[in-house]
Amino acid sequence: MRKRKNRRPNKGTWLIIFLIFGYFIFNFGAAEVQLLQLGNQKENLETQLAKEKDKSQQLSQELDQIDSNEYIETLARKYFGLVYPQEKIIIEVEPDNSKN
Repeated sequence: MRKRKNRRPNKGTWLIIFLIFGYFIFNFGAAEVQLLQLGNQKENLETQLAKEKDKSQQLSQELDQIDSNEYIETLARKYFGLVYPQEKIIIEVEPDNSKN
C-alpha cells in the first residue's frame, strides 16, 4: 500500500484564496456604504415629504378661507384701507423726539 503524502496548499493556492476573500470583503463594504447613503437619502426625503404635507395642509386651509366673508373683509381692510361707514379711524402719531 502506498503511503499518502500530506499535501499542503502552496503559495499560489493561498494567494487565490486570499484574493477571493478580499473580493468578497470589498463587495460587502461597498454594499454597506451604499446602504448608509440610501438610508440618509431616505431620511432626507421623509423630512421633505413632511414639510410638503404641512405646506399642502396650510394651502388647503387658505383655500377654504378664500370664500369666507371674514377673509374678504380682512383683505379689503388690509390692502385697500376700507372701513364700514359707522367705524371711526384713529391714527396714532408718534411724537417727534428729534426736536429738543
